[in-house]
Amino acid sequence: MTPTRAPHVLVVDDEQFVRDLLQDYFTKMEFSVVTAADGQAGIDACRRERFDVALVDLKMPGKGGIEVLAEVREIDASLPVVVMTGYPTIDSSIEAIRRGAYDYIIKPFKLQELKELIDRAVKEQTLSREIEDLRQRLTHVESELRQYRSRSECRATVAAAPAPGALWHDITP
Repeated sequence: MTPTRAPHVLVVDDEQFVRDLLQDYFTKMEFSVVTAADGQAGIDACRRERFDVALVDLKMPGKGGIEVLAEVREIDASLPVVVMTGYPTIDSSIEAIRRGAYDYIIKPFKLQELKELIDRAVKEQTLSREIEDLRQRLTHVESELRQYRSRSECRATVAAAPAPGALWHDITP
């Protein structure tokens, strides 16, 4: 497993109070936090940096949470995105999950519950990235093994072949 480091969290919310609250709380928990005041700023942050989890408000001016979720998932399909809302509906929760949200949380929420959710998402994210890394390493090792076997087979074929003089001797009367 990779060494433990502070989770890198993106908070996208149009409410300054929410951004400040989450940044203060998670910074005290020794998380690295980046905030964005609107959907486009959140998308731009995802293009610049790799996050362990994103917290995205559902209702924002401009690009809303569902649009941000879709674009962020295009940038990094493995990024867990938690959709937050003060205006929950069954339709919005279904849409968020259908679009790939890791979870859907209703405001106001308990900060400790949100931290536990983030911890779980970061753990799953870390394991997912490690599995992908191991798959890539395994593919590389398999490729090297095929090359080694191919070279070994060539050596075996050359070693089993008769000496060049013996061939000439066999075809001349």
